[in-house]
Amino acid sequence: GDLILGLVELLHSLATEYDVDIILATYGGKSYAAAQRSRRRLLVERVGHRMLTTKDLTTEWRFASSTPADLPAKATRLAEAAIDRHLVLFIGAGVSAGAGIPTWKNLLRQVAQEAGVDPGYIKLLEGRDIRDWATLIDRKMNSANAIKHTVADLLQRTQRCSLQHALLASLRSTEAVTTNFDQLFEIASRVADDELAVLPTRPRKSGTSWLLKLHGSVNDPPSIILTRSDYLDMPRNHGALMGLVQGLLLTRHMMYVGYSLSDEDFHELVHEVRRAQGAGGAERATVLTLEADETQVDLWRDDLDIIAMGPVGTDVPIAARELEIFLDLVGFLSTTSAAFFLDPTYRSLTEDESELRDLLSQIAGTTAGAAQDRVAHHVDDFLSALGAPQHDNTVHTARVTAEDLRAGRIRIPSTSTHMRLEQAGPLELDLRETLIEGEWIPSRELHRCGALHLSGPEELAFLVDLGERLMMTVDGQGRLVLR
Repeated sequence: GDLILGLVELLHSLATEYDVDIILATYGGKSYAAAQRSRRRLLVERVGHRMLTTKDLTTEWRFASSTPADLPAKATRLAEAAIDRHLVLFIGAGVSAGAGIPTWKNLLRQVAQEAGVDPGYIKLLEGRDIRDWATLIDRKMNSANAIKHTVADLLQRTQRCSLQHALLASLRSTEAVTTNFDQLFEIASRVADDELAVLPTRPRKSGTSWLLKLHGSVNDPPSIILTRSDYLDMPRNHGALMGLVQGLLLTRHMMYVGYSLSDEDFHELVHEVRRAQGAGGAERATVLTLEADETQVDLWRDDLDIIAMGPVGTDVPIAARELEIFLDLVGFLSTTSAAFFLDPTYRSLTEDESELRDLLSQIAGTTAGAAQDRVAHHVDDFLSALGAPQHDNTVHTARVTAEDLRAGRIRIPSTSTHMRLEQAGPLELDLRETLIEGEWIPSRELHRCGALHLSGPEELAFLVDLGERLMMTVDGQGRLVLR
């Protein structure tokens, strides 16, 4: 706790002295919450140990002079929804643009160029709907799903998420929807140490957070929604799932980021939400945009609260930075001490609630290891969410890298000898309920990872995500099980 507090204080002084942006990247919910609470403590000290006001936030988060003055108030409202777990994120292409992902037209131009489509033909597509671009290029490629596999290959070359991805993944939201094909939000969520279920293809039994990929994903190219016929087939193929999601949205506050208000995808999303809410409707959703547009405000007055980062004509890089500052403020306001409250490592950051902390810590000592049919088990789950130390023997693989996916391998720490992996040789494993043959090659060096090479390496990319760690167990037949 003292270490993070000192680090945050040092970084703040450096940012002030040199007038630069400094990004502190943390791994996991505890360290992130500790860093945010350290920022709060230091800010409270600077303003004289009183309640923070909107003016304090405006002074600390220095938005451009052209930015609307009510941004701190808007951020506070979104933070309250996040704290109550009522905030649903809708993530559009603009979020991935910061990571270098091209716009849809530029992406399709690249696809056409790689497929050898005549440049003159590409020029004829100008002015047409983007879905027609995809349809016509697909026909030129003259191979089933060739365009989707090429799109997936191009997008998978970018494996570093943007700052906006990281800021969004750090918010206290357990539900997100995206029309993006890339896996950058999933990567950012793993850095946040969040076990993310990806719907509809990868629902997980563990974890509480999910991401619905409405238009498919690069790890399953045939699922990608690109052409006109793909869009027309969507209601039939995903109707039941959308109905489930619509039911959830009735009790949530929606925040759209990275969408153009003139985008057809955005119009369809809002229409689906409006239809789910019915005539009575719920509160207006929030849209974060880069620049203000009075006509769009009038058009969406009944459905959306539009928060613009600047007036019409604001340079995109400047407006994008303002959006990142705004999301950082929402994250600051929505972060409590809950993630690390009972972790003695951060004890110095919870002295303001020490009486409650110490009482709950005593209870935690009586509930550890309780059977599932006991009330103590449920209490233990609650205390674990507050950072109470856990004592288990769970073993995980190393994090999956891009090289692992290409090589069709899973790396396992050499210290996992009790998993019966001492000797090299063939073995059968259960990888997410799929039986696969593999070849185990142990490491001869202590604290290094051995390699489990799969006989069907192409299956690995479908069953496992980049950056993921798999939980290892052994079933009753002595077979290695990875989940």
